[in-house]
Amino acid sequence: MRATLYKIRLITFAALISLNTSCASVNSNTNGQQQTRERRVGAKDQSQSNANSKDGTNRTEMQGENRETASPFYTALKRALDARKLRLEDVCDTSDPVSRRVLEDYGAMFLADQSVMPPPVCVFTSEADVLEFQRQAKPTAAQIGGSRIELQPAAMKALLAAREEARAAGLDITPRGGTEAARRSYDDTVRLWNTRFFPALAHWNKLGRLSKEQVEHLRSLALHDQVGEVLELEKTGIYFNTDFSKSILYSIAAPGSSQHIAMLALDVEQFSDERVRKILARHGWFQTVKSDMPHFTYLGLDERDLPARGLRALLIGKQLFWIPNVSGE
Repeated sequence: MRATLYKIRLITFAALISLNTSCASVNSNTNGQQQTRERRVGAKDQSQSNANSKDGTNRTEMQGENRETASPFYTALKRALDARKLRLEDVCDTSDPVSRRVLEDYGAMFLADQSVMPPPVCVFTSEADVLEFQRQAKPTAAQIGGSRIELQPAAMKALLAAREEARAAGLDITPRGGTEAARRSYDDTVRLWNTRFFPALAHWNKLGRLSKEQVEHLRSLALHDQVGEVLELEKTGIYFNTDFSKSILYSIAAPGSSQHIAMLALDVEQFSDERVRKILARHGWFQTVKSDMPHFTYLGLDERDLPARGLRALLIGKQLFWIPNVSGE
């Protein structure tokens, strides 16, 4: 009997050692992951569940149906679309990786106040469709900082009010990049995509990361497929933004998906001035595209209401971004 008990204790002790070793290995792997400089405002540090994974941009994303049932962004999005008598499946095919990624990076505009008109789709595929949407949105124009810019009426009204407040404080709010700082056409978004896409192909080919055959293959693809393959390559560290260090979508939108097409976006010259950012926020303009520093989106909402609209606060350096809360944090 004593011999049997002794064997049981040995087996239990060995199992405990194995369990501790396994836990130590897991903790070591977790601590070894690359740390980012992003800070989630008001969020506590917590481990990710097995239902979550990382995409190629060090971002936690939910899997499958869990994304659209548990995500504050999708919950708020469906509510906002219902109010406009729209259905998510008609606006965006979330089963398509490219469309879903675009929606989750640029989708804050679909949560905007009822005073604006969101696009009918998350990705336009032709100039004709963009022109028809923009005609229906009835943009207004203003001459600001030497450039003629066009925005949706509510967005323009709020911008002019913000600019008046800024100038009273000895500041200014002007467009960065001329006319295309605001309204853009479909062709504009294709051209701007190419200003990142082609230099990146040459860069990675020169470094031997992309072969000549791969470059030719990527160049030959239809735009939707091209975007998809670029996003897949970025998961391996082959980035397509201007300095080849982060996702292309953090500096330029995929063709047809830009908030500038919706005439609800403005690139601001004075983006680095915290006083200007606070004035714009008081008038419903917020930074909603992660890491796109000059880019502001008109939502027409009070900042305190943004979390209930499915957005979460994210600090990058000293700039506060309100991005779609897809991860539920």
